[in-house]
Amino acid sequence: MAERHPAQILHGDFGRATINTTEQAIVEHAHREFNVIFKLSGADTTLQLESTALEVNDSSVVLLNPWVVHAKHPSDRGPTTILSLFLNPSWLANEFKDAAPHLDHLFPNPQAPLVDELRAKVNLLVAAISTRSLESPGLCEERLKALVGTVVRQYGNLDADGRTLRNTRPTDHRIRKAIAYIHEHATENPKVSEITRSAGISRSHFFAQFSRCVGVSPRHYIDSLRLGFATRWLATTDRPLIDLADELGFGTHSNFTRFFTRHMALSPSEFRRRTTNLAFLERQ
Repeated sequence: MAERHPAQILHGDFGRATINTTEQAIVEHAHREFNVIFKLSGADTTLQLESTALEVNDSSVVLLNPWVVHAKHPSDRGPTTILSLFLNPSWLANEFKDAAPHLDHLFPNPQAPLVDELRAKVNLLVAAISTRSLESPGLCEERLKALVGTVVRQYGNLDADGRTLRNTRPTDHRIRKAIAYIHEHATENPKVSEITRSAGISRSHFFAQFSRCVGVSPRHYIDSLRLGFATRWLATTDRPLIDLADELGFGTHSNFTRFFTRHMALSPSEFRRRTTNLAFLERQ
């Protein structure tokens, strides 16, 4: 059984790296980021990707492109300790330019065997995060880039020239307008009627067309943006939780805490306590 170590979270321009031990379920959701998941210890657990169940185990790595809808099953076999990387596409494009042109579909398969080279780099990164690297923040970045570089080379959907193979979705100018409106009003938790009115599309066509063009439902998209604001503000500011709840349109602190915990498997206050902000350390 995995020991219940407190969550350890590293935040930076790359995105977020989280080491957490939990047996808690996580609701169906999607990320704007690439999500790479490694089991470190404890019981195997299960992710649900629509009709596909993926076992998170010692011998494989889970590789999710942006906007892949997934959920975590509750575990009746005991807690699992997981390293989860949430990688910003813009950071990936800047750091790994060969893979930059078409980052919409970097990983062709959601799960792959864990190669020995990658296992060793996972252990090095975990060691750096576990010590919180307060004296040498550059060490975490160095090890993270080495790990991600191996992931991209080993599992990326690259052609003979090292470029990612493109998986394009249909485009619709009305959905582009809807997305622009959502981004502008994400902290207000916009209503569907407001979004469709701004985009000039009927409600009956909106949901299906949005999912065709983006890959997820409008609700998943909005929730991802709000969660992104929340994690960034928690990691980089000391603003009171009640202020964050109000600004993100939750109305009450308890509603915010419930939403955050169901998506992150830890509370906002715990997330803040356990997060190390690389940008802050580098300024010291």
